Amino acid sequence: MYTQVSIPKNGDGAGVPIPKNPTIIVIDVNDIVTEPTRKVGDVSMVGEYELKEGAKAIGVYATPSTIEITEENSGDPDARGFMVGVTFEHPGNTKEIKNFTERYANRGVVILTRECNGDARIEAHGDKCNPLFLTTTRTATKDANKRQFVFKQEMNSPYVSGDYTGTLPELAAEPAAEPDDEESV
Repeated sequence: MYTQVSIPKNGDGAGVPIPKNPTIIVIDVNDIVTEPTRKVGDVSMVGEYELKEGAKAIGVYATPSTIEITEENSGDPDARGFMVGVTFEHPGNTKEIKNFTERYANRGVVILTRECNGDARIEAHGDKCNPLFLTTTRTATKDANKRQFVFKQEMNSPYVSGDYTGTLPELAAEPAAEPDDEESV
């Protein structure tokens, strides 16, 4: 429930960008058994993410300076809401990132992002009923070899990104390293 309080300036440099942890945590909504709850006017999430047996979240490396969290407010009178999103770039064009791109082109997800400051706030973006969906662009030029990922809700929600204080879901293992050419001889 919303508690009415005055909101002063929260310190010098309050608008300075806060570095983000470069691992974006992606949870397929089809794997979520239960998720935290919250109420309009209180961004604190209550509870934890419980995934189906054997299911794991995916950690995707994001170039830290490209991570953007968005919250757009829009809608007709009496129906205004928010669409949250997460945008980032991933360098390279590995088989794993290509497979991820194809797999999640039409799947709803919840994304967890973490700040790197002293508070290390975890924010949850989207939920099982109003997940984020992917659009992506690949660039392979003389200047860059990367993919840009834009995850965004398709419907307005009464919620901005929530503050999650629960346990992070277990992440899928990284791919096995390829043996060096010299070692395989």
